[in-house]
This record gives sequence, structure tokens and C-alpha cells, in this order.
Amino acid sequence: MSLAFSQIDDAVLLTQNNFIKKGAFVDMQTDLQDHVAVREMWKDRRKVFDGGENWEFEVQMDHNHSARTVGLFEQDSSSLTDTMVKGEVAPRHVNAHYLYDQREKAFQRGGTAIVDLVKTRYVAMMVSWFELLEELLWAKPTDSSDVKTPYGIAYWMTRSASEGFNGADPAGFSDGRAGLSTTDYPRWANYTAKYSAITKEDLVRKMRRAHRLSQFRSPVSHANPDLKMGNGIYTNDSVIGKLEELLETQNMNLGNDLASKDGRTLFKSTPVTYVPKLNDDSTDPIFMLDWKKLAVGVMSGWEENLSAPYMVPGKHLVRRVDLDASLNMVCTDLRRQAVLSK
Repeated sequence: MSLAFSQIDDAVLLTQNNFIKKGAFVDMQTDLQDHVAVREMWKDRRKVFDGGENWEFEVQMDHNHSARTVGLFEQDSSSLTDTMVKGEVAPRHVNAHYLYDQREKAFQRGGTAIVDLVKTRYVAMMVSWFELLEELLWAKPTDSSDVKTPYGIAYWMTRSASEGFNGADPAGFSDGRAGLSTTDYPRWANYTAKYSAITKEDLVRKMRRAHRLSQFRSPVSHANPDLKMGNGIYTNDSVIGKLEELLETQNMNLGNDLASKDGRTLFKSTPVTYVPKLNDDSTDPIFMLDWKKLAVGVMSGWEENLSAPYMVPGKHLVRRVDLDASLNMVCTDLRRQAVLSK
């Protein structure tokens, strides 16, 4: 039975909020085999920030250098050193949508036809949303004049041919990351290294060093602005394929499986994850990330806001449904992050 126009929008709203599992279709909407940033950052490592337009965190960049040896009856030497600086990240906004016309055949047929139509339109919108999010979370805005594009890994993790804490301010951001310049604050830098070969003597040795040198621990117990938990290591097909081959060489009992180590590569018990989005990166990066200090921040109440259908101006029988989110990537400690590249 067909629905009256007044009932169609209510049917769509009910359907998109309560999808039933019926039918199936082949999904060929994307060329990416996996959306790693969406799965591991957006879905599992979101940090909700309440209130306020910008998100702030404090960093103590130095101690006060007051400790000294003294003699009996020696005169005191006093000075006040301001050691605190403040990082600031503004939320950015992302939108996706789908449309329908109330006169479409599915609405005249009613029942499961409405479910099928709304589901495919909704899925097409969500795939578009996740495709954009995957791109944004690995990239960076062109420069500081871009106030719409969220910060991604390429904004927070900069590369250098020198080994050590040499991750300088990203290109186009003279004020630095989160408003803190590495030029002004040299400790505000991620770890970097350049490798030539995927061998234990080259890449693996440098990964070990990066891990050791980025494990900072304060001698004084205090609260930390931790975001989420766990570590993650991410790279492209070229690197992970050779790492899997390297892993096979150290195991004498592989059985008859020619690819027995595929998907099982670990580094210090952390899985090395294949990221299809990094396949076009000719520098073959390996990102070693500490999720305690890095997360996707979202504005409270704006994680994935799905609107009710509303009329498109000038098209009184066409309805639009919007998906909105306010987000940005936040890093509170760059020294706990590392990137290695060719």
C-alpha cells in the first residue's frame, strides 16, 4: 500500500533509525580495501570534549632550573620561571547527506521497498562520509589559512632525514602544531628516522631505538591529560609485505602455508597494521603512535548527528537528510610519537 505524502518522512525517519537486516547487495563504492583510520581512530579512539569552542591542554616544557649546590650561610638566589604553555585545537565540521523524492516508486509500493531504498541511500552517504574521514585523518590542511580541514596524522607527525626528535613544524604552519612552535619549544617534536632497507639491521633496529627513546616517564607523579589507551603501528603494503617475509625467516616451523605470517606481524606485542590509504606514499612510512597522547576529539553531542528529513528549498517534494560531526585530531605529547620513512 502506498503512503500519503504526510507519512513518507516519518517512515524514512523510522527506517534509518531502525534498520532491519534483510536482503543484501554487493558494495563496490570504494577502492580502499580497509578504512583503518575510521576503524581504529574514529570508532575506537574518540575523545569527547564538553563545552567551549576550542580544546585546550597544558604542557610544562621545562623545569625551573632552581636546583644547585650550596654552602653554609650562602645567600639565596631566587627567580621565577614560567614553565607552562598552552596548546589549543579548534573543532572542524564535516557534513554528508542523502536525498529522496516523495514521488519515488518505493514510497508508492510501501513496506520493504521503503527499507531497501532508504538503506541504500543511507549506506551511500555513510561510505562517502567514511571515505572522506579516512583521507582527512591521514592528511593535513594545506596551510594555516585552511580553517575547514581537520588536522590529521600528517599534521602532527612530520618527517626528517635525521634520527631523533626532529619532527619540526608542519609546512604552512609557522605557529606550529596546536599553536606551539617547535622553533620556540624544541621539545615539542615527534621522533623521526630515515631507513633504507627493511632489515633487522636497518629498519627494525631504528624502530627499536624509536620505541626506547620515546618512552618518557616523569620522576614526579602527577596527573596527565591522557586521551585513550594502547599503541598502534601503521604502514603500507610495500613495508608490511617485507616485514612478513622477514618474520618468516626467523621461524623454522612454518608448515605448508606459503603466507603463514600474513596479518600476524607484531612489534613489541603491538600489531603492525596495513593501511591502504598509505600505499601511494613513496616514502613508505611507519607510524608508531601512542594513543594515550593522540586521539580524534569530538564536540559533545556532535559525534554523528543524523537529522530528520527536511524539505530542500525550491523543491517542495524533495527531502534531505544530513549527517554532521564536529571533530579534530588532538595530540598532547609529540615526543611519544614516531615516524620512520625512506
